[in-house]
Amino acid sequence: MLALLAREPGREISCREKHSLGPRPLKTLSLLECSGDSGLWKTYLEGLKKFLAFRKSMEMPAAWPIPVEQVRGFLAAESNNSSSKALMYLAALSYLSKLTGNSDPLEDPVTRCMVTGLRRRAGILRDKYLPITIEMLRSLLGALESVCITHYECLLFRALFTVAFFGALRIGEIVAKHRNVLQPELLYLSDLQLTERKVVLFLHNSPVDQERHMISLALSGEPWVCPVLALRSYVSVRSQLEGPLFMHLDNRTVTKREFLTVFRCALGLLGLCPEQYGVHSFWMGTAVTAARCGYPREDVTRLARWPFMIPERL
Repeated sequence: MLALLAREPGREISCREKHSLGPRPLKTLSLLECSGDSGLWKTYLEGLKKFLAFRKSMEMPAAWPIPVEQVRGFLAAESNNSSSKALMYLAALSYLSKLTGNSDPLEDPVTRCMVTGLRRRAGILRDKYLPITIEMLRSLLGALESVCITHYECLLFRALFTVAFFGALRIGEIVAKHRNVLQPELLYLSDLQLTERKVVLFLHNSPVDQERHMISLALSGEPWVCPVLALRSYVSVRSQLEGPLFMHLDNRTVTKREFLTVFRCALGLLGLCPEQYGVHSFWMGTAVTAARCGYPREDVTRLARWPFMIPERL
């Protein structure tokens, strides 16, 4: 990406200058690109190209650090096409700016307000619901024995809850939003690879790029909340017929309404307010847990597969 900046009209990068990436910044950045998520880097590169084309078309100076009026103009222009894409492109500019020792465009108060507006428009802000924590997950799994009528249902929802949390999965990837309606992102049995020590799930799409996303979950040291053990127990009693991964004993697909009903019944048994939690509480909880454990924002963004950089305070 830095090579793209070096070719930008009106801007020259001299290797004799003191650079935050060292005396050979192009080589350093090339190695950095190889070390991370290829899909995320591709999207960041797309965002950088869009921005450079924007300010060239507007005859703006090729200045770094990026002037705030350029960032605001670019964000406003891209928001006419896709709010989520605009946020991802801004994340690219933010990351690249910090990587090259320049000021972060997100430090501008007006830009931050614009980001908040775009996130609301994209439906990303979900202040209405609280995230699930690992402590809550332990208690929810215990409550399932009182909520579910059959042993099969208990194994089914134990697998659903643990995989949804540790895999940071969207609700549409694990259950049907509507019965008998085509849902391309829904996981099927054939999308699962289950071994003795890990689970691999192949998702059908990704908000970050067009490549198929893969999620690998390892055997946990805490068996009670281990997604590998939960899936192994569930798959051992599930019909081996091809179909959605999570199905009832009569081969009906689990629906979003059924998932929410069991989830909120379990919350009620724990003395928690069911209305404060929703279907997105699981993957939100994964991101919040990772952020509070000190993982870098870029890693949490990849984990949650968000189309924008997570806020510093999560």
